[in-house]
Amino acid sequence: MDNTSTFSNICNFDSIECNGRIKPITYNTKIPKSTELIISVGMYLCQIHYNQFILNETRNINYNKSCEHPKHDEYKNQSKNTKKKSSKLNLKKVPKRLIEVLELNESSEICSMCRNKTDKDSEYLQNEKYKAPIPIKKNNLNDNDNLQDESIETIQDELIEAIQDESIE
Repeated sequence: MDNTSTFSNICNFDSIECNGRIKPITYNTKIPKSTELIISVGMYLCQIHYNQFILNETRNINYNKSCEHPKHDEYKNQSKNTKKKSSKLNLKKVPKRLIEVLELNESSEICSMCRNKTDKDSEYLQNEKYKAPIPIKKNNLNDNDNLQDESIETIQDELIEAIQDESIE
């Protein structure tokens, strides 16, 4: 039996550029959608081609993601920091309450600026499908500190009384 084709140590892109360790593409390898036509499971790639078609492509896809909010450009132009160029947007999934309002799918991502401005935009506030965010209850820190101080003082007083009672007996 000749299994040289299945255990090949030659890059499928046999070219002058080929260099480095040969890696097999397995089912566990995450192949970017942009290279699915070129790369398939079972291929062998040298380090250069693996980096080019798998690693770099994945990085570029993640780096070039953009906010999917319909008014992102409008909000960005209204922003005070229009001259400040953000190298990477802080993208998060669209909150469930805004999916119907913005007419986006569940896997869409928007930036924090758009998420905040949507809750202040009169067009969205008047929409029947709009649901206001549920505010997070923030306790007054001074009240908590006072409660802690009072409880500590109460415990200290009880300890002092217990010690005094023991010494009297």
